[in-house]
Amino acid sequence: MGSRTARRRRAVVVVAALAGLLSVGGLAGSRLVRSPSQAAADTRPPAPSVITAPVTRQVLRSTVVLRGTFADGRTVSAQPSSVADTEAPSRPAQLMVTGVFTRVGRSVRAARALVEYSGRPVFALPGAVPAYRDLVHGEQGGDVEQLQKALVSQGYGTGGDTAGVFGPGTEQAVRELYRHLGYPVPVTRDASPPSASDGKATTGADASASPTPTPQDESSSIAHAMVPASEVIFVPSLPARVVSVPVQVGDPVKGPVITLARGGLTLTGQLDPAQAGLVTPGMKVSVLSEATGAQARATVESVGALVTPGDGKAGTSDSGTVAAAGGGAYRPLAVKPDKAWNTAFAGQDVRITVTAAATAKAVLAVPEAAVTAGADTHTSVTVVTAAGARRTVRVTTGASADGLVQVIPARGADLEAGDRVVVGK
Repeated sequence: MGSRTARRRRAVVVVAALAGLLSVGGLAGSRLVRSPSQAAADTRPPAPSVITAPVTRQVLRSTVVLRGTFADGRTVSAQPSSVADTEAPSRPAQLMVTGVFTRVGRSVRAARALVEYSGRPVFALPGAVPAYRDLVHGEQGGDVEQLQKALVSQGYGTGGDTAGVFGPGTEQAVRELYRHLGYPVPVTRDASPPSASDGKATTGADASASPTPTPQDESSSIAHAMVPASEVIFVPSLPARVVSVPVQVGDPVKGPVITLARGGLTLTGQLDPAQAGLVTPGMKVSVLSEATGAQARATVESVGALVTPGDGKAGTSDSGTVAAAGGGAYRPLAVKPDKAWNTAFAGQDVRITVTAAATAKAVLAVPEAAVTAGADTHTSVTVVTAAGARRTVRVTTGASADGLVQVIPARGADLEAGDRVVVGK
């Protein structure tokens, strides 16, 4: 009896399990079978959406960006070629660097030794005319007058000397200058006239021979202070800047021992000819050196004529030589700083941003793609609310810059910064 009951129970369980499996299979099959209308609904494209952008309030600036290079402008070098006599003369065997007192990038002031060769100083004085001759007692000319003005500017008066005449007052000022520098005064010597007791008159071949100076000759001659061309660098404006010092102590003098920039740094940009019509003198400029982080404010000074590589006009000017960006044609753009250039810009390739136009104050602005024109020629923007509703706002457009355009809502229209406007679908 018990065994029959157990068999019935097992049969009931088996039947229940089969029923469950059949129901699950039917449910799964029903999900796989779709009606034509359901299939069409499932493959229908989603409802169209729109792309929006915010309305902003900002100052609009139309900018032109280009590359530029800093140059040293005109330079002047000192290249000693001789050693001047002093009241206690020496005879160096060769010209040799015996002292270096500055380095590249440093500021140079007047009447301070910069380099020393064979015990003699090289120093700077203010003046536009380079030293092309030794200035000695009795000389006359514009370079003498330049020396006199330089001496007076340093506090060394030239007495009653006529302007442009190297007289006793100028000579005394030169002596004071060298005492301030800490070096023996360079001199020239005037031979004293021979006396009747000096010996017999010289005739024939002996008369044409130049007698060799003797210590007695030097002691009887008159020493006049002078300024050797090898020792002074005239620079139009001081302080100047050291561009190079290519020597070290112990080097023989075979070329320039120091080079100074005769003016400040100059910046010239390479302007794309296609953008030349957007840039005019007087426009505001910002300058950035990505290498050092140095920044400056400036203005456009001038836009030069077209330069094409290989046409013989390699952009050479007082600003130095400018290479064309990418090897293409360009217009040289001269940039003038609001204040003297930071020396950290020396030799740097920089980014120049010219502000071609700007609004006077912050204005409502939208992307240019947000503005549409109707058949009535009126312009408008479409505002999308937080709930997804849309409304059209009539506007008047103003200045544009960098993809944005100023919009002025019509009277009574509601448009504020932060609203979102349709720019595409």
